[in-house]
Amino acid sequence: IVILKEPYFSMVLRGEKTIESRWVVYKSVPYQKIQVGDELLIKKTGQPVTAKAEVADVKYFTLTPQKVDEIRIMYGKQIGTDTFEDWQSTLQKKYGTLVWLKNVVRIPPLVVPRSNGAGWMICK
Repeated sequence: IVILKEPYFSMVLRGEKTIESRWVVYKSVPYQKIQVGDELLIKKTGQPVTAKAEVADVKYFTLTPQKVDEIRIMYGKQIGTDTFEDWQSTLQKKYGTLVWLKNVVRIPPLVVPRSNGAGWMICK
C-alpha cells in the first residue's frame, strides 16, 4: 500500500507522476522489498485506498549527494518535482527506491488498517 499526500496522489491519478520515490535513512519498506509486476494499492493520506497500479520497473540506490543530484536531473519531472530546493531533505537519506508505475486505475474505496505514520506498507 502506497500512501501519498497531495499533490502527489492526484498527480499519479492524472498520469503526471509516473515514478514513486522513497528516501530513507535505514533499509525500510519498500527498499529491496518490491519487484516488477507487483500490484500496488494507492491511497491518499487519511483516506481509503481508491487506486491501484502495477510496478513497471524498480531501481534501488545507495545515496550520495552526487547520486541524489543525478536522480533529480534524470527523473525529477517523472517523480513530480525537479526543483533543487525540493530535494534538500533527500541529501540526508542513505537509500532510495524509484518505482515506475503503470496501469494506474481508480478502484472502489477499500478501507485498510492505519499505517501509523508509515508511507508504505507490505500486505500479503
